[in-house]
Amino acid sequence: MFPKSEITIFVNQRNGKKCKTHVYGWGEEYDLDKICAYLKSQCKCGGAVVTNKDYGLTIELSGDNKKEVYDFLIGEEICVKEDITIRGI
Repeated sequence: MFPKSEITIFVNQRNGKKCKTHVYGWGEEYDLDKICAYLKSQCKCGGAVVTNKDYGLTIELSGDNKKEVYDFLIGEEICVKEDITIRGI
């Protein structure tokens, strides 16, 4: 199990029905490129690792993928349920 991380999953609506899922709060010990590649293949969507001025390194995925990201974080023991915050629609 990795050190304690408080990860936030945030879903916001872009325009019309389109949504984006942002995952932030990562520690430096995580390889975000590999995590992003895995999530993109599992969710069948596009995505990238970007630097957000407020939140630091963030994984952005196309679509509303909060359940898939949540299940991944719990299943891979990256963090426990109490350390995950889900915001947005």
